Amino acid sequence: MLIVQTHRRPPVTAMVVAALVVVAAVVVWLAAATPDSPDLPSDNAPAAATARTGAPAIAPVAPAGLSVPAGPTEPPPDDPARVFDLGIAGGLLIDGGTVTALDRLQSMVGENPTPEELAALERKLREGLPREDAEKAIKLFNGYRGYTKDLQSEIMSMGMPDTQAGADALMARMTAVQREHFDPAAADAMFAEQNRVSKVVLDAAIVQNDPNLTDAQKKTRLDTMRASLPDDQRHVVPDLPAPAASAAP
Repeated sequence: MLIVQTHRRPPVTAMVVAALVVVAAVVVWLAAATPDSPDLPSDNAPAAATARTGAPAIAPVAPAGLSVPAGPTEPPPDDPARVFDLGIAGGLLIDGGTVTALDRLQSMVGENPTPEELAALERKLREGLPREDAEKAIKLFNGYRGYTKDLQSEIMSMGMPDTQAGADALMARMTAVQREHFDPAAADAMFAEQNRVSKVVLDAAIVQNDPNLTDAQKKTRLDTMRASLPDDQRHVVPDLPAPAASAAP
């Protein structure tokens, strides 16, 4: 049984990492938010480590300028069956946290696993989950592997848009890629919140770099975007950098 659950919001870190996949070209802008934050994860974060918010990481990680609250205790890294959440009556719960579970599985086998490594992972899932849930988990994982590869190769090749139309096209393409690998209900449950945060980050980058806006106009728009997010996600929209000090005469 597959339980699609849409009301549970994934932790901030994963959604932030997902946003970075979309807006990798604006990393420098995000890093300017605060100087004392953790280092930015690499573009290979989906295959390395990712926390629960809609993107990859076993240990909580965040881009520069973002703070991440301590997460819950994680299952042992060699127990793939325990990364998934099951309903009270059984069945996999499908929501934003499922992306984190799939990222954890991907980190277990690495970016380019051998057939033997994939077979071993599937065997552990079948040993640790009810048969129907194990098969669904395996199907989700295979779809996610295809999705992350397509996301990096196809969407990132579009480059960083510098117009709102370009940003909308990028987000539309990302959504289309998600639906190429997952059915609509599962894609919405897994990625809707992540996509919303990604769009805010991307739109904020465009405002930040719009030469036709004054600093006051940029601040107003960024404040509006920030206010549209829950309190624990507002830090994904950084403040405008302080103006450079003018040179002494």
